[in-house]
Amino acid sequence: MRPQLQDDPILRESRRATLARRLISHGVRTEMIGRLTGLTRNRLATVRRRLMVADEMRLRGPVRSALDVFRGSALGRTEGAALISLRLAARLFDIARADEAFDPLDHAERLCDTYEAYRAVIPEGRAELEDFILLYRAVAVQSFASSGYLP
Repeated sequence: MRPQLQDDPILRESRRATLARRLISHGVRTEMIGRLTGLTRNRLATVRRRLMVADEMRLRGPVRSALDVFRGSALGRTEGAALISLRLAARLFDIARADEAFDPLDHAERLCDTYEAYRAVIPEGRAELEDFILLYRAVAVQSFASSGYLP
């Protein structure tokens, strides 16, 4: 995104709300949506109300461990590898943008894009967006620990 657009507070708030809607539609928990978008619990409640998300549809409780989800079976390992491969392939196209400052909203939008591409190819996949985000973070932390670089 062009720097002058990133600095516009109205457009940035619109991006946050749009990203929150995408995350809500994928069933991501409120705490993680707040961390990814910077929106407060009250603002997220307003977004959910406007989207008419029923309380019964919301996931509650602790987040499952991404490593348990993806290491638990051969299918889980395959799905995890496919998701990480898609994200790494997408990063290859980000090289031209490497000189831009890290934008958390841009990063979260790209994770959503990657997950949505995965679901388009494998609609019956068991992995949820929240699982993928946790897996990506675990891989990024491992990558950072071994190379000194956080993707």
